[in-house]
Amino acid sequence: MSSVVVLVWFRADPARNEECLRSLRALAARIEARFGVRGRFGWRDEPEKNRRTWLESWEPVDAGQESDFVEALGAEAASLGFGELAPGGRFVDVFHWADAAKDAPRCA
Repeated sequence: MSSVVVLVWFRADPARNEECLRSLRALAARIEARFGVRGRFGWRDEPEKNRRTWLESWEPVDAGQESDFVEALGAEAASLGFGELAPGGRFVDVFHWADAAKDAPRCA
């Protein structure tokens, strides 16, 4: 089975950190129930710009389900109000692992 990793990032107002976290947990629960893929998420603070950049990582996603997964991820995020939480948009990137790297240990 060939797999991909789906990365999503968005910027949000730090005043909405708790709301973002709750929404990301809800999104992860919906996606895991549908695709069996557990999402991870975290953030990078940018206090000089008064914002937090959130990052979601979804893997492994079956490469044959890439389009369905990305579409469902967007639809679920929209239904959870991410349009308001991330006014600049959510940016989705899909990466395919090179054969030599896909089975390598993740940590030493």
